[in-house]
Amino acid sequence: MAAIAQSLFFFSRYGLSLTVLFWLMLIPSEVIGLYLHRALATGSELQQELVDLMASVLVDPLVTGAAIFFIASRDQGGNLGLYESYLKSIGVYFPLATVYFFSVVIVLFGLSLYLIPGIYLLYKLMFVEFRVALKNDSPLVAIRASFNQARDQYPLLLLPFVLLLAMLLLSRVLIDYLSVGSRDELLMRLLAGAIEAPFMALAVVVGFRLFSLTCRPQS
Repeated sequence: MAAIAQSLFFFSRYGLSLTVLFWLMLIPSEVIGLYLHRALATGSELQQELVDLMASVLVDPLVTGAAIFFIASRDQGGNLGLYESYLKSIGVYFPLATVYFFSVVIVLFGLSLYLIPGIYLLYKLMFVEFRVALKNDSPLVAIRASFNQARDQYPLLLLPFVLLLAMLLLSRVLIDYLSVGSRDELLMRLLAGAIEAPFMALAVVVGFRLFSLTCRPQS
């Protein structure tokens, strides 16, 4: 619980800045997803999911990397701004996007087997982007290191992970509820980005705290 309390205190100080960062990035992601869907859609639900995945791979790693650099700087008493964090994230965009894509594919594979394997893989991969951004790991090294880092850390990681998962699911339920009966898909996607932004910002803050508490040299 200490990790959650520390994260909430950090979020109370910098949550607005991080929310704005995510909002500015998630909105373009939703818009890109919409126009890709309109350009490529054939009415298949699977294709729509693939289009949304393409849009998220293009944008999400960039904003997550910027948030990680911003949080790491402020946590250590630095004053790295959002723009500087964004520039640093651009510098590692390719490995971040690669590890993000691999992680999504691995988790989706787990979910295709059953719900529990997918959630377990998501748990084991929670540190991959932190390792790429802060440890300069390659994507494959980051995946292996994240598995090792989460090993035997259930007392510390399990409760925050479950709470984060529930929080993100709650945001999706809220978005789905608000979108019922709406015919303006663009407006709904913009609303979705606005709702998701603070949840995702808090998730990265908590993830960074857990990463810091469990980080150890790779064996």
